[in-house]
Amino acid sequence: MARKRRPASTVRRLHRFLGAGAAAFIMFMVLSGLVINHSNSLGLDQRHVSQSVLLDWYGLEKPEHINSYPVGDNWLSVAGSQLYLNEKPVSTVANGVGAVFNGDVLVAAGREQLLLLDSTGQLIERQPWGPPGAEPIEAIGLLADATVVVRTQHQFWYADVDLITWKQADDNPPNPAWATSTHAPGSLIQAITQQYRGDGLSLERVLLDLHSGRIFGSMGLLVYDLLSLTLGFLAVSGLILWFRGRRNGKRKPKRLQP
Repeated sequence: MARKRRPASTVRRLHRFLGAGAAAFIMFMVLSGLVINHSNSLGLDQRHVSQSVLLDWYGLEKPEHINSYPVGDNWLSVAGSQLYLNEKPVSTVANGVGAVFNGDVLVAAGREQLLLLDSTGQLIERQPWGPPGAEPIEAIGLLADATVVVRTQHQFWYADVDLITWKQADDNPPNPAWATSTHAPGSLIQAITQQYRGDGLSLERVLLDLHSGRIFGSMGLLVYDLLSLTLGFLAVSGLILWFRGRRNGKRKPKRLQP
């Protein structure tokens, strides 16, 4: 007669149940760990997140103001201290006050500095603003002959052709076209906003937080701790089942009575 199968023990049933869930967790930890180990070669520290759901989850706020200035056929925009050519981040400028294009270079002005960029947004030179006796810049503009002029609280300054030296004007310049912030296309503002928020969140940071459970806050750490304990239980219960199987296997089978 065939022997009846004994019902699985409690330890065995629990081992199977927890093992199924732990297997998926282990695979995720292995794969994410491998990617993190090679994050530099994959460029994950230089790639930024643009998904609004993740940016909101991390609490990354939108810029308070985006000031955009038409420069030829393009836009130079300032969000916080970040300078953008169209939707492309190109440099930083503190306390941006305006931007102009004199036909050769883009000139972005902060209260204490001037940035010269080519038509692609490549930084040519960063000039600290500091002619003798000069006050902080309040505005930048162009004369009819494309001469760059800046205005301080009580002064006006003309730039030379090469934008290297500045000469204080004896009187008010003749009707300069001052750079003023203008309403940019909505698609551009949206793209800049996503770039601005995403600059603070790299893919490497997200993977590290997922790997450690910190992306879910204190609850995520607790869940990961429980999963770690589950893996410990699986290791111990697996050893118990293995030793029990070896012990049962060594027992001699009883002879059946004729």
